[in-house]
Amino acid sequence: RVLKISNDPSPGYNIEQLAKKGRNFVTLPYCVKGMDVSFSGILSYLEENSAKLLKEGLTPEDLCFSLQETVFAMLIETTERALAHCNSQEVLIVGGVGCNERLQEMMGIMCNERGAKLF
Repeated sequence: RVLKISNDPSPGYNIEQLAKKGRNFVTLPYCVKGMDVSFSGILSYLEENSAKLLKEGLTPEDLCFSLQETVFAMLIETTERALAHCNSQEVLIVGGVGCNERLQEMMGIMCNERGAKLF
């Protein structure tokens, strides 16, 4: 919403394409507690600070890159914790977000480090 990214064909796909061009990482709120993640802090932060960050020379691509990296790191952390708690060796990514190449890459790295299989 803040960056006025198109919903066509889908917002997630458009964020992914912009993120591929991002070069500067901005530290965003990271909230993982046990198996719970909260994205509200990230969204509030971006709503309140994106105009200032853009004026400071960051690009929409940088903000998409930072958003994607932060959100996916949170998802990878909780997935890794779930593997350990459930004594599982398999991860299945499904749904629209599962098409994201960066998520697949990050999840693949985590699975390789744990000796798990990614589907």
